Amino acid sequence: MDVDLLGIVKRIKPLWQSLTDGGLCVITEGGNSPGSIRGKKLPATVRHAVREKARLEPLEIRGNFWWVISPSPYLRGQVQLVAWATEDRGWKDLLQSWTDMLTIACSETAVADRLTEALVEAWDRLTFLYELTHIAGHATELPSMLNSIVRLLSQVVSAEEVFIVTVDDAGWESVTASGQPLVSPSVLVENVYYVGRPLGLAELKPALERVDSPLAEVGDLLIAPLIGEGDLSGVIGLMDSQEGCFDSSVVQLLASVAEQVGGLIQAAKARVEREESQRLEHELEIAAGIQASLLPTSLPQIPGLELVAYLRPARHIGGDFYDVAEAKTGEPMLMLADVAGKGSPAAILTAVVHATFRGEALHRRDPAELLRLMNRLLHPDLEKAEAFVTAVIVRLESDGRGFSYASAGHADCVLWRRREEKVELLGATGLPLGIDSSAIYRSEQITLDPGDILLLYSDGVTEAENPDGGILGLQGLSDIIDATYPARAEEQIKVIVESLDVYRHGLPLRDDVALMMVRALNKDEEKAKVFPFVIPAEVLFVRQLVDLVRNLSSNLPIRSSKLRRQVADNFALAISEVVTNQIQHAFSGQEGQIHGRISIGSSQLIADLYDRGAPFQPPDRPIVPVDPDDPPERGYGLRLVRGLLDRVETRRLEGGRNHWHLVKELTGVE
Repeated sequence: MDVDLLGIVKRIKPLWQSLTDGGLCVITEGGNSPGSIRGKKLPATVRHAVREKARLEPLEIRGNFWWVISPSPYLRGQVQLVAWATEDRGWKDLLQSWTDMLTIACSETAVADRLTEALVEAWDRLTFLYELTHIAGHATELPSMLNSIVRLLSQVVSAEEVFIVTVDDAGWESVTASGQPLVSPSVLVENVYYVGRPLGLAELKPALERVDSPLAEVGDLLIAPLIGEGDLSGVIGLMDSQEGCFDSSVVQLLASVAEQVGGLIQAAKARVEREESQRLEHELEIAAGIQASLLPTSLPQIPGLELVAYLRPARHIGGDFYDVAEAKTGEPMLMLADVAGKGSPAAILTAVVHATFRGEALHRRDPAELLRLMNRLLHPDLEKAEAFVTAVIVRLESDGRGFSYASAGHADCVLWRRREEKVELLGATGLPLGIDSSAIYRSEQITLDPGDILLLYSDGVTEAENPDGGILGLQGLSDIIDATYPARAEEQIKVIVESLDVYRHGLPLRDDVALMMVRALNKDEEKAKVFPFVIPAEVLFVRQLVDLVRNLSSNLPIRSSKLRRQVADNFALAISEVVTNQIQHAFSGQEGQIHGRISIGSSQLIADLYDRGAPFQPPDRPIVPVDPDDPPERGYGLRLVRGLLDRVETRRLEGGRNHWHLVKELTGVE
């Protein structure tokens, strides 16, 4: 092997070993094939390829990759390059280039020095690209990564200055290998933005001269755009005092580097945003936990009353909340409040309102007096925050027969009267807290009869919006209460929340939802088992209702399990037919909901179904025989429903609702 060629091989072997942790061997014409490289015995397949002077694509053998590279077909010579590495990082093209250069060196010793320089330069650039990925993987912050990149590039290219300019919403930031500030970075970014390719000094000079930039007087200047995911994130450039020192090979290198650095910058920014988002998410989770801890751990137990509360923030934390405290005379004081706004500012204010309510309720009995004092104490903080709070406070009588309330601009409370099956609205009795420090509030005394329901809620309930822009409203809320009574308060609250989800039809929750329900027990209705429900007016969801009814078979007061199942199946079939008929004819493809309840008494199985579809028009279909062991779910008409049940009644209610009342007598069915 020629002495100059030996020098080249001695240069590239250590470089290959340090980068790949592998080994490399050059075989010239007439040379002997090695038996091993760096202690690695050549596999039989590799030895065969060497003997046959054949190429061997990356071949993985026992965790190592092997190459046998022969010269390109147009070259004369017998140089072969045998190499192995622990990983395949696409070395084939590089090894082919080396083989070709070494082949030329064997036949033209006069160009050995130039080839040595070219090989080392190619290697330096390849090493640069490898080190670039190393920097990207280990840099924790974007400025640190950019500093490492410009210092690394300055070792590969012959330039007096290497710089990167990044652009974001805050403006331009420049990083240089020398550490000196870069003048006029905005001109460079603006010009490359419109061209989208590398630009030299000749193309940049007019723009630089227009702004009297010193960069117009340098010897040579080259910049390339940094583009990641289609967006310009800055420029990378080279500068030198010598004229015309950046040739086409440097332009090509800088363009390649810019493409990779642009992606790295985009990835680094995305990582920073992701980490910041995760940090905020974690902090919000902690804040949500703190806010949840402010809610009462239990609600007071009052004879003759059921009391249930529910809170669902639209975000991790919100401005709606409820609380319970004990009045001066021992009665429970309920509060449901809504701090104007969302997110952290509203959440902070809820804590202040919580503390004020709990601290002052112990010394007051009158809800109006408590609101007046809270308003005076909170007014300075609310005024600074440019916020206000709506709140309603209820003091329950210890005998469960009534309550007094006062409302600081809060949404109307709903009082559902069992006797009339109608809603009374209890309006505000004063201004929201924080509007006027001297505001006056008034308390109202209300009686509760057995079966009556008091519902406190935030406007996130009545202002729930569907895809068409309609809102649920007080009428929609009243419909749900009417359709689910006399279910337990906990079940009614559950159906109200489910109804909001159905009404939004997939839209995200836009406002917090807070509910408190007080239900006066009715002893005459406590023996019945009531199962309320809501489904969208879509045939797909009828199955949910069918499954609900069938799963209630074990609750029927019938001794025979087979008979219980048959009665439940027949009842499910009847309900399925009625509901499907309503969906197809009363709604005709329009969105809507069907509310109702299944009631199991000592002698009856009852279903009450409510909807706001078109008035009922009974279809005329013949009766078809039904297999009681495998009953169908729909399609057999109203006559079948009447054949399966003992009573089928439908009526059009005031306000435009349909009500179906279905009854199956259980006495004597055995």
